[in-house]
Amino acid sequence: MADKRTKESKSVSVSLAALDAIKTLFTKGTDKQKLELLKRLRASTITDPEEIQHYHDLLCFLRVYAGNSTLLKESEKQLKHFGARVELYQAATRDRKAKKLVDSGIEGTTVEGLFSYELTRFLCRRYGEALTIDWKRYDKEGADPLVTVLPQLVAWPELDTFDNDKELDTRKWLQSAQGKTSQNELGALLLLFENSKLSREMQRYLFDQLDLGILWTLTNSPASRTLKRVAGPGTHYQKEGLKGRSADLRAELDKAPTDLTLVSAKVGQQYVDDIKEALGVRIRELFSLTGANPNEVYINDPGRGLRIVIYGSNPGIRLPLESNFGAMLIRNNIPIGYGVCATLFDRAEIAINVFPAFRSGESAFIIEQFFRLFHHHFGAQTLFVRSYQIGDNNDEALESGSFWFYYKLGFRSVQPNVRLLAEKEYKRIIEGKGYRSPIRMLKRLAISDMFFSIDPQQMSSYQELLVSNLGKAVTRHISEHYEGNRQRMISESVKILAQLLALRNISRWSADEKVGFERIAPLISSIPELGNWSPADKKLLAKIIRAKGGLSEREFVLLCNRHERLKSSLTKLAEASA
Repeated sequence: MADKRTKESKSVSVSLAALDAIKTLFTKGTDKQKLELLKRLRASTITDPEEIQHYHDLLCFLRVYAGNSTLLKESEKQLKHFGARVELYQAATRDRKAKKLVDSGIEGTTVEGLFSYELTRFLCRRYGEALTIDWKRYDKEGADPLVTVLPQLVAWPELDTFDNDKELDTRKWLQSAQGKTSQNELGALLLLFENSKLSREMQRYLFDQLDLGILWTLTNSPASRTLKRVAGPGTHYQKEGLKGRSADLRAELDKAPTDLTLVSAKVGQQYVDDIKEALGVRIRELFSLTGANPNEVYINDPGRGLRIVIYGSNPGIRLPLESNFGAMLIRNNIPIGYGVCATLFDRAEIAINVFPAFRSGESAFIIEQFFRLFHHHFGAQTLFVRSYQIGDNNDEALESGSFWFYYKLGFRSVQPNVRLLAEKEYKRIIEGKGYRSPIRMLKRLAISDMFFSIDPQQMSSYQELLVSNLGKAVTRHISEHYEGNRQRMISESVKILAQLLALRNISRWSADEKVGFERIAPLISSIPELGNWSPADKKLLAKIIRAKGGLSEREFVLLCNRHERLKSSLTKLAEASA
């Protein structure tokens, strides 16, 4: 029996290696080979956890980059039954609870995460008892943070229990507190938060302070990496080689734009739910995506089976000047990555992540279309990448060679000394056969942000408008003119701007528009020469202020791009506060 298992294990390893070697080749011959290997592996029992994950990701890749309908159907069929493969693995090994597959996101496994309050509530509403509190985590740490939080959530007479029962077991207490609508201890805890008199902000704060370990069981879960499917533009079969990086990024960006379509709130809500699941199962959260606005969701279909979903932020979490947009990347109805973009006038700060299983596909094409979208539909003239994205305290980015990916697209370091170092290193790469930059060199190159200007004449240097300096200017203004009274400053700024900009009927504005006005007013009123602006500049500024809390934050971005006076004034204000 042992010899048989060893022989089968070697066969699996050989088949996986062969499939990996041809997965990015697309001919009739290689498609036939892929199908034969898939059928051979389908009949195999895989007992190595790393090989299970490897095979799972190969199936995902082949499902996204299928050369024909037969390959797509075979990979889809195997993914739909992958939970049974996990069960076979558990039965054939000592890993009965599949602990070696924890956090893989594979159907039939478990995710151990620290989720925010909002994401926890969302997942529990959808998956109920599949999510539980990780009590073993607290047993290991020897502390129970619930003891300090629960007293703030219970009825007044119940405080006697928490004050006097020295042997109190919070798990048993939560079990006794479960109502008919709470399936387990986690559900009971969330119900306590939701029914408390605490504000939503305080609920979030207290829950997030718990660092509550949560177990999410993915048995038959449509949210798993294995089974998650989303609406896309239709199936694209890979009939030719993978599309690589463009020889000229500016020429690619200059191509006619593809449509950006605002979807209905109902469809938008589904896409918001989709990205929360896609990131949650990977134990990732981004503020602009967790707080995505279902009323401002756009789709863009640039071709080759790709769909880019863009999310505006809920008005309640919008920043005063910058605008944060999130993105989900879809190919052939499967989430393959995500991105964020922070716009500030015509600068777009980009961060994009193609999930590891799909990085050997058309990542360059996908990223370029992301750039193209923000250039045409948000007015971006400068693309900006923070140092973290290229490896500054980010080992994953270092190992993937992120710096050279952006460099070859035409991005250059903001810091002149790093830019000069990169030029010398790139020359070594070109002249040295097989030479690759060592990690220590990549770390030196990654300490600087990078930028790309649509106008090649603007590539000699880049001076960033620092919002941190704008914050300092507001602090100084409050100190000098309002004796540190921030509420007074906000109130008077709103009144002053309403009069100066002839903002009428503010009482009829929506609640979000009023909040947006209050948040941006301290910054705008700190501009010294505001009273000297032309009537046209003031009129456009009035539109910008109202747009900040409007239904579409994209409208705010486009209006800001038209206001050169506002940009130049804020630039001077930031420089004076440096």
